[in-house]
This record gives sequence, structure tokens and C-alpha cells, in this order.
Amino acid sequence: MTFLEQIVGELKQEFGKNISNICIVVPTRRAVVFLRNALAKTYRQTLWAPRMISIQDFVRELSGWDFPEMLPLVFELYQVYLRRKRQDDPTWYEPFERFYAWGEMLVKDFDEIDKYYVNAEKLFTNIKDLKEIDNFFQFSPEELEHIKRFWTALRGKNEDLTEVQEEFLRIWQILNDIYEGFKQQLASRHQAFDGMAYRFLVDRIQEGRLNIPYDQVIFAGFNALSRSEELIMESLLKEKKAIVYWDVDRTYFTPPGEKKASQKSYSDVNHIAGEEPGKFIKEYHSKWKDLESRLIYHDMTAREKDIYITGVALQVGQARYLGQQLQALQLEESQPHDHAIVLADEQMLFPVLYSLPSELESLNITMGFPLKQTNIFHLIMSVLRLLRTLKFDAFQQLVFTHQEVLTILNNPYIKAQKPELSLKVQREINEKNLVFVSKNFLAQQDFTNLLKHIFQPPIKQENSFESLEAILNYISQIFDLLLRETASSFNRLESEFVVQFHTQFNQLREVLLHYQPSLSLAGFTQLLREALQRSRIPFEGEPLEGIQLMGFLETRVLDFKKVFVMGANEGNLPDTSKGNSFIPYSLRKGFGLPTYEEKDSIYAYHFYRLLQRTEEVHLIYNTVVQDRGGTREISRFIRQIRYFFRETPNLKIHERIITTPSPYSQSQPILIQQNEDIKKILHSKYLDQSGNSKSYLSATAMTTYLGCPLKFYFRYIAGIRESDSVEENIEANTFGSVLHYTLELLYKEMLNRPIEKDAIKELRQNLGSKLKQAFEAHKLPWNEELRGMNYLYRDVIRQQVGRILTQDANGDAFKVISLEDEEKFFTSFDIGGKKVKINGMLDRIDLLAQSDTVRIIDYKTGTVKLKDHIQVHECFEGVKYKEVFQGFLYAWLYKRQYSDAKVKVGYYTVRELSKGIRFIQNGNAVSNAELAQFEDLLKELIVKILSGDYSQTEDESYCRFCSYKGICNRGR
Repeated sequence: MTFLEQIVGELKQEFGKNISNICIVVPTRRAVVFLRNALAKTYRQTLWAPRMISIQDFVRELSGWDFPEMLPLVFELYQVYLRRKRQDDPTWYEPFERFYAWGEMLVKDFDEIDKYYVNAEKLFTNIKDLKEIDNFFQFSPEELEHIKRFWTALRGKNEDLTEVQEEFLRIWQILNDIYEGFKQQLASRHQAFDGMAYRFLVDRIQEGRLNIPYDQVIFAGFNALSRSEELIMESLLKEKKAIVYWDVDRTYFTPPGEKKASQKSYSDVNHIAGEEPGKFIKEYHSKWKDLESRLIYHDMTAREKDIYITGVALQVGQARYLGQQLQALQLEESQPHDHAIVLADEQMLFPVLYSLPSELESLNITMGFPLKQTNIFHLIMSVLRLLRTLKFDAFQQLVFTHQEVLTILNNPYIKAQKPELSLKVQREINEKNLVFVSKNFLAQQDFTNLLKHIFQPPIKQENSFESLEAILNYISQIFDLLLRETASSFNRLESEFVVQFHTQFNQLREVLLHYQPSLSLAGFTQLLREALQRSRIPFEGEPLEGIQLMGFLETRVLDFKKVFVMGANEGNLPDTSKGNSFIPYSLRKGFGLPTYEEKDSIYAYHFYRLLQRTEEVHLIYNTVVQDRGGTREISRFIRQIRYFFRETPNLKIHERIITTPSPYSQSQPILIQQNEDIKKILHSKYLDQSGNSKSYLSATAMTTYLGCPLKFYFRYIAGIRESDSVEENIEANTFGSVLHYTLELLYKEMLNRPIEKDAIKELRQNLGSKLKQAFEAHKLPWNEELRGMNYLYRDVIRQQVGRILTQDANGDAFKVISLEDEEKFFTSFDIGGKKVKINGMLDRIDLLAQSDTVRIIDYKTGTVKLKDHIQVHECFEGVKYKEVFQGFLYAWLYKRQYSDAKVKVGYYTVRELSKGIRFIQNGNAVSNAELAQFEDLLKELIVKILSGDYSQTEDESYCRFCSYKGICNRGR
């Protein structure tokens, strides 16, 4: 029998059918639904039902006031705050967007002050002398000690306050005026916040001026009460107009005069843990034991109960485990509404929903879907970011940042309208490297009315809109166009998300138009996010049908036969998050306001109360412990169960760790075997057959194969490439390309001309223009658009090119004979009767004026590994000497055309320019014997590439920065 059924049974025994003028008050609205069901099951006949209501609605109903939402309350408080501050300084002003965050915090503090019936005047008194505390406050020694501790810590011995402390005191000493003015302003409009109504009710009851329209008020299932709730109940109890029923268990609440000898005292466990489940009820029942304070006892150890403590890795793992357990229950043969899934970690809602078995026909979700997780929320936030980041270019044309344009184009709602157009525009932005996308460019696209509207915002200048009403109308029109143009492609749930979001937005719109605050775009965005991200979209469903899926605190007063608690880790169970408050801890403690200690005891009570009447409990926790902001260790309540119940006969504790093989724990080897399709691709690309293809085996392709044959397959055979993206900041490969091209442009005008110091001076004069040309060729911004890291990179490239010119000027005179000429060093290499195309992009080939030595120079922005003398075969043993492999290949290609040439290969390495040109083979010319050996090994390599299988590298360090590691699942 559930607690609510026991309550109804008690009422039936005491009042019979005469219950129409009784009011039953329970902690939550959810409990009211189950209470009605318990009433119907118990009476099983037609009768006038009693009033059944939550404590919040009970107080609101008796007060007779209206209760605005949080945002209007903050606006009202803002007006009071401005008036009070201007009494001291008529010119003082603080924009609403700066006030909102701490204004909301103040509303919550004022609400607590009234709920806990605190004397606000004394709380907000500025204590100048600690001796005043004993005379001014009539509190217990312990409470006085907390108050003294705060003021001592604040003022110190010398009373030399910091600027922050001074500002705190300036605000503190006007808070009582603001508090009183805020309440007076609300009362004049017949409005209130909840705490204000609680205090009003206490005052009226104590003055004997409140008429309770019921014969009896039954308070059932409460635990920790606010001071106002306590005074309301106490007053009604003394007037013989109330009965209070407490739900307690003998494991943590020993009845008066009874002592358990068979078990260790639970209070010992809670003393260690720092909380006690029955702490508050003991205090209230002790005070009201001579009144109608009644204990509904239960003993969770009296009947057999299975407690399963299960550790599973990650949220998804826990959700899948839950799905397996539900599948095994065969729920069609039981009563699903007697089962509850309780999310201690409410972020597990979607993993759980996706893991529920398909056989589960009914499910009642009480939590609601977070609005901040919907696509429409992300779309509106993206639009607002678009507005906040837009700018006007040098021609006063409106431009948007590419990131926000692409984010909007990729939103599922937008993509669903014209997916091909969306992809086309994204490709064009990436290909043209449009860091800023102009309004004119977007206006030329064949967009739907929705996108046209989004990219025509009511903006008059950066971070400033035409008017508040204009921006509200602009966003409201997005909803209208979205529903009009894309409703047919929505599923029912998505349509509901848009409608609910629109409804919430319209409520905010009405408030903003009523109060007309002065807001910047950033302030409006913050306000909209704050106002909507805590909203939830309710799921429709029959409350008493199906498995109940709920948050932990929604379980208050409810009982189930089987319970699955998900995310039972410390930090979730109990919830250790601390709400922001302007009232410091010591003052909260001294004035009886709730602190985290009370919160822990409240959670302890609700946890053990949830276990009381269950037959089977599954406590499922995450075994992956994360230090910073992530999952924490196992819940303290699980540790208590292990300790306290391990020797209890009827309670069977089952512990287990579920290990599921992770797809990342072991990577499976990948081997691509040679077949006819692969041969066709290779032959068409690399064999000189038709002469039409420009593909050829390059040094990069061959060193890729040497590093990892599978990577060669992905890139050069399967053609898997990284998608283009807008390069806002110059990437490493682009940095190298710009540097190469700048040097090519500089030296191109000096081809076949002797280059000495005077010629280098001429090149320096052209450096700026050639660098600009290189930037534009790589679609990088220049002039007024050049900012941030790109501005620094430009100067770094200018500096490095200048250093190369200096090195050239200080060296021997030379003549450049070739610059990055692809076609000049193309060759067909005969291998087993097949002509294989090989080519090389030689950055620079020059000839020393004083000798017949040809130098092949390559520019490297990365590191180059060299040693005095490298054996040719070492270049074919992995990628350690890949640059030397490239050097031998370039020398081999050159010598195939100019066999008598004396060739040296060297590198300008940007990171080591002070060393000048670093030559392979200790600066000696590459010998014919070395090239003959290189050619033999090159043949063997090409045969492997064309006919062998493609396996993964054995050196996983090579995988660390590989673009394909996600496919191979290596290098993580």
C-alpha cells in the first residue's frame, strides 16, 4: 500500500464519506494526481471529493493575489532599484542587461526571506560595531556566533575595507529599502512573489484575520518546512483545524519509547555521512506531539527487498543497460505505472528515451523537454549571434561572419527546405574562402523567404538595431515563416517545439514591449537565453498510465514497486550544485535561511523514502569518474546502503559492474586487398597510357605509402579528402604555400639572370607587393580585413622571406634556372613493361656562378631530419627521412634529363634559417651510384604500390595527426 493510499484510508476511517469540506495539501502538483487516484481506489463510490492541492497552490489561492513570472518581477525590482539609487545620486544609471542576472538572484533571496519569515530589516542592517549584535539581535548563542563571524570577516580588525567590500556594503545598506519598496509596488498592483504570499498568510493567521474555508486541512507527506510553512501548520494545528501526517521509516526514525537492539543505529551512519533523513520530522513532531501530528510508520526491512547496485560506463551505457532490464521485465504482464525511472542526472533524458524497448507501449514523462535542446532554440541563438557579429566593410556594405552563416545553413530546419542549395552556397563560401559573407552575395542566392528574411536584419549599425520592437518583430517573423514554409517536413514533435518556443517568445515579447528596457544586442541575447533556456516543453500523456519517467525531486510522496535510479553519482545524488545568493553563508546560517547542510538532509530523506515501499531498486551509476565538471564518484547513499544494510536479512544487496566492449578499446586491423577495381584506378591514374590524365606518383604520395599503405589507399585510391572549409586564420599548410609562392613570384622575374647582393636589394623592394599577390591568390584577406592572427602571420612570412633573401645575398652568386615547373620534370619510368608516371615539384633550381654545380632547393616550414650521411635504403624504411627521399627523387628526376649535371640537394628550413641551406649527404653532390641504388629501390616501392595490399602502419605514433584516424580508430 502506498503512503497516499494509507492517508486516504486514515481519512475514511476518521471522516467516512463526510470529506467534501476537507482540504488535503501535499508537497507537489504531481502528488495531487496520484492522490486523486488513491481516493478513487479506496472509496470506490460516488461522493463529493475533498479539495486536493499542492502547498504552493494552497498559499496562492488563500492569498488571492496574482503571481507574475520571473522576468516581470525582475523588471519591477529594477524600477524600484533605480528609484532608490537615484535618491543618493540623481544622475546614476545602470542598464537593465547588467542588472538582470543579479536582479533575478535578489528576487530569489527576497522570496526565501519571506518563506523563512526572516526580519529583513535586521538582516540588511549594516553593523558598524560588533557590540551592537548582542543588543540588536534576539537570537540563540549559536546564531549570534554566525552573525559575528560574518561581520568580523568582512570588517577585520582595522576596518580597512577593500573596494569590493565597500561596494558590497553600499548595496547591502539599501537592500531593505529595495525589499520594502519592491513588495509595496507589487501589492499596489495586487501581485506577489510566492514568499510574499507565504508571509502574508502567516501574518493573517497569527492576527486571526484569515478565514480558512475548510473544516480541516490535512498536510501529508512533508519533510523540511520553511519557517512560514511551519508557522502556518502550527497555527492551524493549535486551532484544531489541521492534521499533519508524516511518512517515516523505522530504519531512520525510531518511535518515541522504542529502541532497536537488533540493528546498528542508523543515526551513527548519518553522523558519519553528515546528514540525517529524519532530522526535520523529529523536530516538528517533538514540538507538535500533543497536537494532531501523526506518524505513518513503515519498516523497509520487514519484507524482502532486492537492491541492485550497478556500475556502467557513461550515460549511454547506463541507458542501454536500463533498456535491457526493462525488456526482461515483460511489462505487458505487469502494471507499468508501478515502475519508475528516476533521473538523478537529468541530462540522461534523451539517452534513456532512445534506449527504451519498442515493446513499451506507454510512458509518462513528467520532466518536460528542455527548450534549450531544440533545433529552434539553436536556430534563434544562431540568428542572434549572426546579428551580434555582423559588421560593415570599407564600402559600408553589411557582411556576416562565415561561421554564423554556415551554422544557420546547417540548421536542420533550414537544410530541410533546399538541401542542395544549402550545400551549394556552403561550397562556394569555402571555395572562395569568404571569411566575411556579404549581404549582397546572400541576396543573389535562390533562398526561401525564411532565409531572405534572416539575412535582412533590422540593423542600423554594428551591435545596434533599429528599435526593440523591430528586433522582436524580426524574430517573430522567423517563427511565422518557419511554420508556413517547413511545417509539412516537420514531424509532430518538431512542430510542437516550434509552437511552444513561439508561445514562450510571445510572452517575453509582451513583457519587453510593456517595460521597454534599453538593451544592446548582447543584452537582448542574454535576456532571451536566460528567459528561455530553463523552460521545458511538457510531454503529453496519461499521468497514471505507463512507466513513470521523472526527476529525483518529483518522486516526493510517491511510491513504486520497482525503481530505476539513473546517474546515482555524487553531485547528482545528492545534487550538490549551489544556487547563487547575495546573502553570505554565515548570515544565512545565523538567520535560519537554508544552506547546503539542510539540502543534504532533505535529499537523504527523499532517497530513503523512495526505497521504503519498493520491492526492487536499481541504483545505476557511472563508473567513469571525471575531475572537472563531469561525473563524480559513487553516491554517498550507495556507500551508506553497503554499510548499513549489509547484514539485514530481508534486504538483499546485489553489486555488479557491467563492462561493455568499447569500440575505442581495441582497434581492429584493417587490410585492403588488391583487386581488379583497385588496379583499374591505379592504372588509369599512374600508367602513361592515354596521356590525358594529369595524375602521377609524387614524392608526397610515395612517402605517404612508406608511412602507411592504408593512408595511401584512403587518399590516392579511394579519394577520401578532408572537406574544404573557410580558413579564417592561416593554417600551417597555407602558411607554407604562401611563403613558397611569394618566393616564386620574387625570383620569377630574375630567371636566368645572375643574382648577387644588388639583385637581392631589388627583390626586397618588391616583397610587399608579391606578398599581397600571394595572399590574394590563396583567397586570404588583406588590408582592412587583415586582423588578428593573420596580421601576425603576414609579418612572420614577410620576415622569413626576408631572412631567406639575406641568406641568398650572403652566399655565393647564383642564377635561377627553374621554379616549381611541374611539366619540366615529368617522366615515364619503365617498370616491367609498364610506363609509370612520376613527377616532382622542385621549388627552386639554381646554378652557382663560380662552378657548374646545380642546386635543388626546397623550402620547408616544418622540421627536416638530417645527419652527415644517410644511406639510400634508410629513405625507404618509413618516413623518418622523408625529406631526404624527396631530395633523392628530385635529383634522380633532374639527372634523367641532365645526366652529366653535378647536383646537390638542400633545404631552407624556416625554423632554422640561421643555418642557411642545409644540404643532404653533408653537402656533397649526389653520386651516380647513390641514384642507381635509389632507382632500384624505387622500382620495388612502385611495384608494391601498384600490386600489393594496403595495410595499417605498425607505428601508431604516425597515426596521431592522421586525418583518417577516426576511420582506423587509432592514434587517440
